[in-house]
Amino acid sequence: MSTTHLLALGPEMTMPVAAAVRSQLVEALNRAGPLNLDLGGISDFDSSGIQLLLAARRSLAARGDALNLHAASAPVRDALAIFGLGDLLKPAMP
Repeated sequence: MSTTHLLALGPEMTMPVAAAVRSQLVEALNRAGPLNLDLGGISDFDSSGIQLLLAARRSLAARGDALNLHAASAPVRDALAIFGLGDLLKPAMP
């Protein structure tokens, strides 16, 4: 039986903090089951954040699990739209 995990990230998902966020994601990815990310507290989000989300999604998909985005903040929604990833990642809107 798989367990769903919720990880709240923020306030930044940018280049200066990418390594720290990556560490949080790697730890969460080491658990079985899908991963839910609460992105409601993110105020700064750039292409590093996009790369981290795509890498997490790819890792989860490889083992048959899902990445679910919840409460995506306006900066996250805007970046996903700019990169054409709104439909791909399907963030849950607040």
